[in-house]
Amino acid sequence: MSLLSASRTTFRHPAMPDDLFSDVSFHISPGDRIALVGPNGAGKTTLLKLMTAALEPTEGAIVRQRRLLVATMDQVSEAPSDRSLLAHVTAAEPDGAEWRAARVLEGLGLPATLHDAPWGTLSAGQRSRAMLAALLVAPADLLLLDEPTNHLDAEGRSWLEAWLPQQDAAIVLVSHDRAFIEAAASRIFELRRGTLTVHEGDYAYFREAKALADRQAWSAFEGQQRRHEAASRAAAKRTALAQDVAKAPKGPGLGDKSFYKAKAAKVEKSAKMIQARAEREPEAPKPVLDDAIPVLDWGFMRRSGELPLAVSGLAKAYGDRGLFEGLGFDLGRGERLAVLGKNGAGKTTLIRILLGLEPPDVGEVVWGHGAQPGWFGQEAEQLDPTISALSNLLAVRPDQARARLLLACLRLRGDRAFQPVGTMSAGERAKVALARLLLSGANVLLLDEPTNHLDLDTREAIEATLATYPGAIVLVSHDRRFIEAIATKTLTLGSPER
Repeated sequence: MSLLSASRTTFRHPAMPDDLFSDVSFHISPGDRIALVGPNGAGKTTLLKLMTAALEPTEGAIVRQRRLLVATMDQVSEAPSDRSLLAHVTAAEPDGAEWRAARVLEGLGLPATLHDAPWGTLSAGQRSRAMLAALLVAPADLLLLDEPTNHLDAEGRSWLEAWLPQQDAAIVLVSHDRAFIEAAASRIFELRRGTLTVHEGDYAYFREAKALADRQAWSAFEGQQRRHEAASRAAAKRTALAQDVAKAPKGPGLGDKSFYKAKAAKVEKSAKMIQARAEREPEAPKPVLDDAIPVLDWGFMRRSGELPLAVSGLAKAYGDRGLFEGLGFDLGRGERLAVLGKNGAGKTTLIRILLGLEPPDVGEVVWGHGAQPGWFGQEAEQLDPTISALSNLLAVRPDQARARLLLACLRLRGDRAFQPVGTMSAGERAKVALARLLLSGANVLLLDEPTNHLDLDTREAIEATLATYPGAIVLVSHDRRFIEAIATKTLTLGSPER
């Protein structure tokens, strides 16, 4: 028996003329592990809210099992500032089992040394993980997780991947982490262009099935086009033949003209029948094809020396807490270094030291001949929210053609390029910031979590764009597939991540 089902569900925001999605149908059964995927703005979070009854469908119905317990992050509240971290999470556990709350907190990277810390002393990232812990220990028949791996390092993500299969609740998760989806989901719901498609299989099956469906759709469309063209050619030939047949031979006693006209009418009729038969064939719609990533010309970027960056003997500590010591590496032109480590290991601190924004305790950072570093975090902070995405890019280089091309590479096309940045989503602002950084001419990119808030399509678009980038890159990311696609070498701070 289904825990929850949707039947021909349509949703339209009151202020918008068009449906966000329509005719959506699916069911969720006990034990399901479902990943809800799709581009930014497709309506994934809206669909989760329909499941919880926080929103009502415009048309259709959402049917829930009687007394269904649905748990979602929206139900988890902040704690009073003086309540301890462990007490807050334990309060969500139905039996008040402190040991279980402590186990989940430690799995999400909040060690026992923090459990007595007052809520008001925790960082924003620690609070987010604590609220996720409270959600995970809460009673639920259906657990809805919207971007649960945000603020988790690789160790926390691995723990969550192992923990989820042990739970009795059915799970629907929204995530843009491909490796997490591969590990955690056995069914895929894809929400795209207002339509939900259900794939009964894991993420690898989904990718294969989607590629096969695309090939079949193109084959059906192209086959129908060929049949229509062939029918049109055959009909045209029959029509031309009818015109020839209608002409009676010249000369006395060679026949009645009406005889030839009757024969011509039969040939013309066969031409019309051929054309009509082709037109009666059910139409095979032309598949929607995403625009290909444009080919970029990086000729505007100044070439650095062979060794744009050399680091030796770096050490950094805050009070008694040491982050790293004796740290050293070289970064050659064209190399891509991924900096790995647990939350708090000092990855962002290292980026700031490389940029000269924070001094090391000891050690040396040497930028080589012609090196021109650019920082993704800095670019995001420097965006002017009052002007358009395009205008923000033109402020660093007045080259409209290249600016539009870079925005297109990052899936920000058409009217979106002229929209004020302040009205954009976090993911769209990240695209503008990265495009601005690439257009600046920087030949060493320092990227701190560049894929946060970005959907799967855009992450793959960024991978394709950076694949052609001729400069060097220092990358901080928890997206394992992104690291595999970009990095040529890695540097791990602290103890190695699992």
